[in-house]
Amino acid sequence: MKSQAGFTLIELMVVVAIIGILGVTAIPVYRTWQQRAYGSEASLTMKKLMDGQIMYYLDEDRFFPPVGVGNTIFIEPDDPPTPETLNDIQDIKKELKILIPVGHFLQYTIVNYGDNCCITIRATFPLFKGGHNALFGELKSTGALTVFPIE
Repeated sequence: MKSQAGFTLIELMVVVAIIGILGVTAIPVYRTWQQRAYGSEASLTMKKLMDGQIMYYLDEDRFFPPVGVGNTIFIEPDDPPTPETLNDIQDIKKELKILIPVGHFLQYTIVNYGDNCCITIRATFPLFKGGHNALFGELKSTGALTVFPIE
């Protein structure tokens, strides 16, 4: 019997089917991994922002940004960032000693109400189990701190 080089059509179809099954099962796992990564980044950034606000309050006896016309900082997930976003990022870096990552699909809002400061980190996709796509944190001048996921 003469030996033939190469694969039969059946063998190639089996290999393609196995690769297809692996691909179909890998996509949800990848999305879950990506969700956990962005959720972890949001949680870590929230902790850093809250710690920065506490340190700023202890030094200045007020929260950042100052109350008044510009008491809200809104950072879009633009890539590249707009000039306004860059100015806000530089202000946060200077005052709170924190560098906000840009282009990571996360939107940041920091609002100073005088006696309390609210920080929201939001995404257009779920960050946590249960479909929560945002993380909300509130820091009061009394020292009370609350952080929880929201939709």
